[in-house]
Amino acid sequence: MIIDFLDAVLGESTYELWDKAVASAKGVYSNAQMKKAAVHAAERIREGGLVVFPTETVYGLGADAFNASAVARVYSEKGRPGDNPLILHITNTEQFEELANNPPPYAYELIKAYWPGPLTLVANKKFTLPAWVGGHPDKSTSTVGIRMPAHPVAMAFLKEAGIVAAPSANKSGKPSPTALSHVLEDFPKIESESSDITALDGGSATIGLESTVIDITGDHPKILRHGTITAERISLVTKLPTHDTPKNVAVPQAPGMKYKHYAPRAEMTLISGNAIDVAAYISKCAEESDHRVGILLQEKTRGCFPYPPSNAEILVLGGDDKAMARNLFACLRKFDQMGVGKIYAEAVNESGIGVAIMDRMRKAAEGRVIDV
Repeated sequence: MIIDFLDAVLGESTYELWDKAVASAKGVYSNAQMKKAAVHAAERIREGGLVVFPTETVYGLGADAFNASAVARVYSEKGRPGDNPLILHITNTEQFEELANNPPPYAYELIKAYWPGPLTLVANKKFTLPAWVGGHPDKSTSTVGIRMPAHPVAMAFLKEAGIVAAPSANKSGKPSPTALSHVLEDFPKIESESSDITALDGGSATIGLESTVIDITGDHPKILRHGTITAERISLVTKLPTHDTPKNVAVPQAPGMKYKHYAPRAEMTLISGNAIDVAAYISKCAEESDHRVGILLQEKTRGCFPYPPSNAEILVLGGDDKAMARNLFACLRKFDQMGVGKIYAEAVNESGIGVAIMDRMRKAAEGRVIDV
């Protein structure tokens, strides 16, 4: 069952993300309508059901964080490996302190600067919490990932529902959903009136990449997953060095550290180089291919394809980092809809937000990168 909001623009919210407030919700609905929808969705959570809800990053598939059977169902619905942890979504710092054991002072500097927003903090877990909270009920965790989303629909829902455990609302391994339509591609049964999964529609995500994940269990922050809150911004606030944590670890502390992620159905290869060389190489590959080919380019490179190969579908990722982050997953899903057999994607510059974009693109391409 889908809870729809009427179409219109609420306008810019008051949540600060990066240098300005960027969280905005599309759709016309009154405060009373949002309240009613949030209350209904929270009731579903308390009954042990699941709720799809929007955030500024991607859509989440949520369950009561303390209901073992509901959390187990999140894993089964997604086909998610049991050792891949979840993120707990909250609305206030009191809830953070209920979950986190003795967080360091720099954690509160990050909270002050970037919550609500696209930042997840992985903290040592309170000893009083069930051993499994933050992961699969059949497992145990010593840490827990915590986030306060900057989306008015998410916040309204969470204020009614309490602490909600949620990964992204897609089948495991597929591109993350940045619109409700993407969720429905993976979970079409939600559209049925008899579905016991409730969905809140909050429009398209304004950021489009999952949150930055920071390990705060030590004396300085460690990046577990790159996002739009960059390493430079973390160090600026904490006045501490920021390091990466190795990927493909045996026991992941956060989503995105171990398993294949974000992949379209077609094999994807990244092409790195200057725009002219990238265009020439991709054009040659497309012309020689027996497949229908998807080509993903930056805006500046699109002009290098005045006469694209006849078997090619070209999508433009964007003209700047924020646009490219916002559009990436939607473009990969579009290629699935087009039925392409191969995808060639232009690599982006790995600075600032580009680090996070390339992290997702490499995972989608399963590490296939060609320098030209």
